[in-house]
Amino acid sequence: MVSLLSIGLRWGMQLLALVFLFYFSASTNSEGLRINQTFTPGELWWDNEGTHINAHGGGILYHDHTYYWFGEHKTAGRGGNTALVGVQVYASRDLLNWSNEGVALSVVDEAGHDIERGAVIERPKVVYNESTGKFVMWFHLELKGQGYIAARAGVAVAEEVTGPYTFIESLRPNAQHWPVNMDADFKNQDVDLDQYEWWTPRWRKAVDEGLFVRRDFEGGQMSRDMTVFVDDDGKAYHVFSSEENLTIHIAELSDDYLSHTGRYIRIFPGGHNEAPALFKHEADII
Repeated sequence: MVSLLSIGLRWGMQLLALVFLFYFSASTNSEGLRINQTFTPGELWWDNEGTHINAHGGGILYHDHTYYWFGEHKTAGRGGNTALVGVQVYASRDLLNWSNEGVALSVVDEAGHDIERGAVIERPKVVYNESTGKFVMWFHLELKGQGYIAARAGVAVAEEVTGPYTFIESLRPNAQHWPVNMDADFKNQDVDLDQYEWWTPRWRKAVDEGLFVRRDFEGGQMSRDMTVFVDDDGKAYHVFSSEENLTIHIAELSDDYLSHTGRYIRIFPGGHNEAPALFKHEADII
């Protein structure tokens, strides 16, 4: 009798806890839209329509007292890592409750197009250009059916923060430009990759001295995981993993943020760093 009573009480308390959690983690407003009170890392995060937020590898832009979250729209199944929809955008005033603002950049069905449905679009980042009054999106792009060989950067532009964004081009940055912090003696060394065994001390030294920069000099540097940083003076920088994901490049963008100026530096050569993020604290960029 005691054991049955204990089981009943324990079950009742668990049920009460679930009801309490559901009631206090979210509610609805007069329009029937969901209002989150909390969110739990590692669990589904719901938008105001009660659908889980779908904005992977994202970046947040703060503009006119509103946060905008841009990210990769993923789908279920084996093709889920490819772009079958495009870049999704959500808006929020408190970083907790997000409204789905739709697809900011859509893939296209034109065969051979850079952002053809089935390409890989990752790490979209949007910044606002005070001079032009336009919103600029940069992202990592892999061409359809080519795996991760292309290693390109894509750029798109819009009049409104939520889009629609118009795709401009994709490219490998800074073709035929040397890093400004690369030793002149390293620019003329050989590019015979076959003579190096990966991950050996000799190979690491060659990477540090710009082996892959020289290899990709003519066609442009590889660009994968990335971010965009705008300094207080309005100058923007494209920061990305390059050289087979081994070295970070920080590349200056043009005044309209739509292209590269050819000025860039290498940092942490051979460090195998990805997904860079920058912020400014007082006078230091970290």
